[in-house]
Amino acid sequence: MQGLEQQGPGKASAYVTGAVRAQRAWDQFRDEQARRGVTLTLEGLAAARARRYAVQAEWPAERFAAVRERVRQHMEQAGGDQSASAA
Repeated sequence: MQGLEQQGPGKASAYVTGAVRAQRAWDQFRDEQARRGVTLTLEGLAAARARRYAVQAEWPAERFAAVRERVRQHMEQAGGDQSASAA
């Protein structure tokens, strides 16, 4: 992910908007998990991330690209921004 200073002239607003949307999505996810009785910890998130990276390291590049494409298509079909439907 690029930093704000790397966005170039006129791009800061889009960068900040994206960051705010990402934070709101994370907050909604965390709140939903809490409602379901799931406590997210930094240690648990780090362990899950490590497992994901280990699995991804075993995947051929083609499989990883195919999964990313399916997720992208799903997000487009769902409207891209799930935060509006969660409110």
